[in-house]
Amino acid sequence: MEHSISEYLGGAFIYSEKPEELAAWYKQHLCIDYHLSKAGGATFASFYYKNDDKSSKVIFAWSIIKSKYRNDDEQETYMVHYRVNDLRKLIAHLLSLGIQASEIQPTTSGFHTSITDPEGNHIIIWEEKK
Repeated sequence: MEHSISEYLGGAFIYSEKPEELAAWYKQHLCIDYHLSKAGGATFASFYYKNDDKSSKVIFAWSIIKSKYRNDDEQETYMVHYRVNDLRKLIAHLLSLGIQASEIQPTTSGFHTSITDPEGNHIIIWEEKK
């Protein structure tokens, strides 16, 4: 891509009917520690990196969540989440390529949109609040 948008893998989201039980399985068998988020009921583990100023910043969220983002008959079992520095610029780029994106939605920590790949896989693209 020609743009100066820096993209990162932001997270992997596994859908489950029993997210706390599945997270406990991952903790017991694969040693992935997790925390239950009271906001949204997501069970997640976050992996951090150190900024130049020595502060920690989330680099990857691994989550098991009960809710599904799509309301159709297809059974989604996971979703990939990408982080970008300039969401509006990326959306303009995607539109120029004929790829439709959903309306930008605010979250407590930023803004996101969603797209689907050519095989119908759900992708979330997120920009952190600055």
